[in-house]
Amino acid sequence: MLIPKKNRNAVYSFILSNGVIVVKKDTHAKKHLQLDVPNLEVMKICQSLTSRGYLKEQFSWGYFYYILTDNGIDYLRRYLNLPVEIVPETLKKPTRPPGVRPSSFAQEGQEKRVVPGRGDFRPEFRGGFGRGKGEYRTGESGQ
Repeated sequence: MLIPKKNRNAVYSFILSNGVIVVKKDTHAKKHLQLDVPNLEVMKICQSLTSRGYLKEQFSWGYFYYILTDNGIDYLRRYLNLPVEIVPETLKKPTRPPGVRPSSFAQEGQEKRVVPGRGDFRPEFRGGFGRGKGEYRTGESGQ
C-alpha cells in the first residue's frame, strides 16, 4: 500500500516516542484515535513493522496492541535520523520526587502508636462451636 511519507513519519515518530501504539481494528475509520492519519494506513504500517520483527503484536477485544522491540528502536532511529539518546517512554525510568520518608519511630511531640500484639494481648484458643473436639468420644453413640 502506498502511504505518504508525511503520514509514515508521523506514525514512526509516535511509535518511537511512546514505545507502544494501539490501533482499533476498523479499516473504515477516517482517522486513528491519537494521530491525524487514516486508521488503515496506521494498521498497514504496523503490520509491515511486525512482519520485519520491529514490533510485537497483541490482539484483544477489537484492538491491536503493538510494542516496539529493541531492533525496532534501532531501525526507527536510523530511519528518522535521531541520536542514540532518544529512547521511548516505556524504557525511561520514572523519577521519584525527593522527600522525607515517614519514620517508624515517634518524633518529639508525637504520640507513640500502639502496635497490636504487644502489652495486654493474650489470645485465647477455645474449642469450636459444635464441630467436634478432635477426639473420639466413647459411650455417647449407643455402644
